Amino acid sequence: MSNNWIRENIRQVHIDFHMPEFPRESITNFNAQEFVSEFVRAKVNVIGVFTKCHFGNAFYDNTVGHKHSGLKEDFFGEVLTEAKKHDIKVIAYYSLGTDAHAVLHNPDWYQVDEKGQVRGSEGTVWELPCINSPYREELVIPQVKEITEKYEMDGYLFDIPYIHNHYCFCSYCKKKFQEEYGQALTPELLETNRELVIGFGIDSAARCMKEIYDVIKKIRPEVLVNCNGAWRMGEPASVNATSDYGLWESQPSATGSFLGHSIRARHIRTLDVPVQIMTVRFTEGWGLMSCKTSEQLKFEFSCIMANGGIINIGDQVMPDGSLQSGVYDIIGEAFSFVEEREAFCIGAKSVRHTALIADNSSNWYHDKDDSATFGAAKMLIEGHHQFDIYYNDEFPDLTGYKVVVLPENVKLSAQSIDRLDIFVREGGLLLAEGAATYSREAKDFKLAEILGLNYLERTPYPFAYFTENEELWNGIAKIPQLVEGEFIKTIPTTAEALSYIHWPLTVPAVNRAFRHPMPPAGIVSDFHGISVNRHGKGIALYVAAPVFRTYWNNNHFWVRRMITNLLNKFDTDKYFEVEAPVHVEANLMEKDGKKYLHLINFQNIHAGEKSSSFYDPIENITPVHNIEVHINDKQIQSVITRPDNEQLVIESTDKGIRFTVPKVHIHTIIELSKE
Repeated sequence: MSNNWIRENIRQVHIDFHMPEFPRESITNFNAQEFVSEFVRAKVNVIGVFTKCHFGNAFYDNTVGHKHSGLKEDFFGEVLTEAKKHDIKVIAYYSLGTDAHAVLHNPDWYQVDEKGQVRGSEGTVWELPCINSPYREELVIPQVKEITEKYEMDGYLFDIPYIHNHYCFCSYCKKKFQEEYGQALTPELLETNRELVIGFGIDSAARCMKEIYDVIKKIRPEVLVNCNGAWRMGEPASVNATSDYGLWESQPSATGSFLGHSIRARHIRTLDVPVQIMTVRFTEGWGLMSCKTSEQLKFEFSCIMANGGIINIGDQVMPDGSLQSGVYDIIGEAFSFVEEREAFCIGAKSVRHTALIADNSSNWYHDKDDSATFGAAKMLIEGHHQFDIYYNDEFPDLTGYKVVVLPENVKLSAQSIDRLDIFVREGGLLLAEGAATYSREAKDFKLAEILGLNYLERTPYPFAYFTENEELWNGIAKIPQLVEGEFIKTIPTTAEALSYIHWPLTVPAVNRAFRHPMPPAGIVSDFHGISVNRHGKGIALYVAAPVFRTYWNNNHFWVRRMITNLLNKFDTDKYFEVEAPVHVEANLMEKDGKKYLHLINFQNIHAGEKSSSFYDPIENITPVHNIEVHINDKQIQSVITRPDNEQLVIESTDKGIRFTVPKVHIHTIIELSKE
């Protein structure tokens, strides 16, 4: 089946309905016509609807499993039927990795942790069955068969495909592990051979999803199948192979940053599969019955669609089976905003310039995304750089890219290093930081020849400073500049210094106390802090500190300005240049022979107590006026704002044209054409 419907319908809502049975009013007010009417008036074109929730309650007319005791109707079936009347696509949601009813009635199906405790029975929604137990054969597969045979849905979403943290010590896992590996699965083995144990857990998820996938495709080959997390950055390839489309959850409350949507979309747009970026209506995580402002949703939706993602927003059904109409007033206003712009976004491809090649967590249910990767992306967005994100060795042919950025966490094979060597030799610009490509076996950088320096050792200091460089210090105080992370000593071979490492005065200790735990700069070292190396026709830049990770973690603006100045000095072949505040994001896409420059304006409110406030929400966004844009392409003849359809006056420059965008409120699209 073509997956175009999920690419082309980007106004999507996922309706959470994890509902226990104890509330007396449970599902007493469900009416399918009224339910779907909320989506119709809010201009929704795809919905996710429950077939089974975390509590193990089925929401359809079933013969397998346990139907919610308060549900007299066929919730899923009736919503599906009504949605089809309005050409709304329906994705069937199924809770795979959590099922309270199943494990409470079959305790041997529980996952077991390394301490011998079952994962659950704590009065929460998280009662975890093991997918290696008969839970799969006796409940999951029969239920999936029943649902697929009974209903003509458009897609599936299987939630939580993994064993918690990728390991379990239940009797069924122990049996299967012994049979497959010829050794006992024990907590001690997790300590001594963690990779083997974790690999078994990931393989278990992939095999379970493969079985589910095959069951569905045999009955309805046209149905698109997905498991939560598929095709996100760092997801195992074996799990991705069982999903026709991807889903990457993205909530400002999870990281405290609104940049997550843009960062995630800049990775998934490089893939050949459609991927949903899922936010929520709630201000602080799933199920808190609050609602963001329409201004905030417009901003979030703009970040997703302008960067090549598919918008999906989570909602929550009320205990009585109804939806909150007031929420759909807000969602409807935001989706009307999307509808005006989506024709310029759907199907557009990123214009190549900078490739950020980096690592990310493969255990996203419990680990945060990698701070070095997200810190690098944050810097590039705030510096108005055009970039895409690739996962380690999975970067493509670099034709069209002018710049490659490597954070400290990147993991590259020898073949990838050779490809980067050719890239730089043929005229590319490379920026690497900290321990990027350091090999413990070789005790050197894999990039040593390209960077023109060799690794020597780590320093004794947990932080240090850079010595001043007048050009790179533009916009910041002319003082030694702190980086709150560990520096690396290197020995230059052909690299030249732009800045040196400036040691701190001391490391505070007994009899060496200072006013602040990080004392001021002391002795200037002989080691390069920032260096440049000519390699073939290209240039390699190296920064001897983890500037990306520390920037994500502490938001020291001077570090971002230094690196932005460094890139701007050597990246002299940009397609566009935008003179705008750092809170305005710029991104260039192309579609049908035209290029589209997206300008997205961000603003939120002042912070209160950070320890108890997840993030600072958006209430109103103040427009930015008179943004000057340079397009370094002499072929561009016409510049029009979308969706306002205002023709802008252009002036010729040595490299192309320039023009002024009179106003950007939330999201303005600049259409660039040659005619």
